[in-house]
Amino acid sequence: MSSAIGGVAFGGIQAAIERFGTGTNVGNIKLPNFKNAAMNGAYTKTVPSMSDEEIKEAIVKIAKVDAEKGQFQSQTKEFLDLRKEYVSSVSPDREGIISNTTKQIFSNADAIKSKNKEHAITLLELLIERDKKDKITAINMNSSNYKACFEGDTLNYAEFHDSNGEMIASYCPNSGGWSYPGTEAEGVRKREFSATYNEAWNNANAEINAQNKSVPKHLDGGTAIDAYA
Repeated sequence: MSSAIGGVAFGGIQAAIERFGTGTNVGNIKLPNFKNAAMNGAYTKTVPSMSDEEIKEAIVKIAKVDAEKGQFQSQTKEFLDLRKEYVSSVSPDREGIISNTTKQIFSNADAIKSKNKEHAITLLELLIERDKKDKITAINMNSSNYKACFEGDTLNYAEFHDSNGEMIASYCPNSGGWSYPGTEAEGVRKREFSATYNEAWNNANAEINAQNKSVPKHLDGGTAIDAYA
């Protein structure tokens, strides 16, 4: 479940979407900032501060509080931070991969442009090059860890892959900006988190319902019964 950012299904795994990045600029784009609290559901590798058992105990407590309030997965900051703690321990280093790869993409694009200019050595080629200089030219690049497409100096699409070949992020300004499809490992952790929460919430809710049924109406804010009537 996603709130501030929203989510889309990507290969059966939720992908967080962020319209614009909030980090440093590289070329014509702004990199994502994974410390941004609004970036719900987009994770980068972290070292957990709690064990899995401690996190699960905390999940159970949150679920009980939600049940008592009549809420389900209330998406409070505490809930989101706890889920991030549990999932990000198996996340790829999205922050590092995106930052380093984006710099590599722009550097390679500049090298391709320079090489193209060096090859324009004949008079005809020089005239063609001069004629093209104010026009948008496309550059497509493919690598083991990324795919990218430029129009002129503008990056209009990029994919980022981890060492396992899984796509862990993409950039497309015409389709929402940055997107972060989850890996299989992250999907497993999200399902474990939800399962722990749901079980605790169901147990707490059943207990609350049982207690409500066992309380006589006249003791539960109902009409008092006059024993002497």
